[in-house]
Amino acid sequence: MHTEKIKEINGKQLYDSFMSGAHRIFENQRLLNKINVFPVADADTGTNLASTMRSIIQSSQPHQNLKISAVSIADAALTGARGNSGIIFAQFLYGFSNELKAKEAITVEDFAESMRSAVNYAYDAIANPVEGTILSVIKDWADHLCQVKENWDDFKLALVEAFDKASESLK
Repeated sequence: MHTEKIKEINGKQLYDSFMSGAHRIFENQRLLNKINVFPVADADTGTNLASTMRSIIQSSQPHQNLKISAVSIADAALTGARGNSGIIFAQFLYGFSNELKAKEAITVEDFAESMRSAVNYAYDAIANPVEGTILSVIKDWADHLCQVKENWDDFKLALVEAFDKASESLK
């Protein structure tokens, strides 16, 4: 089966990716709550991320322009963020939207660099960042994406590899 490479993504594709990702969070909410044991075993990460993603679904708008879609997604996340994981993720998205230039689309390489910068926004938003939390997972994911960005000109392949790294980070 031949699939076409995705060499860049535009605002509509970014928006659609978030809609798809939101549904995956909803499907795995209980699992995310179950594995939430550090720094406090309060079993609410899945619930908080689902609440944040629900806000993105309800309040963000797709646009062909990447920056406009990213800002809409980040604003919706910030408005609906709940709990530490929701707030951290919303700040990460805010950082991503701030890093983007007013472009229609972005390449894997530029996306990776924007993700790395977005991690810094998330860390800076927390008074006392703790490793071993969602911060560590997004940091490991973004760092790995930056390490492999020149190896891939296809978003699908780069993101699958970075996802594998994020999965390792959870262990």
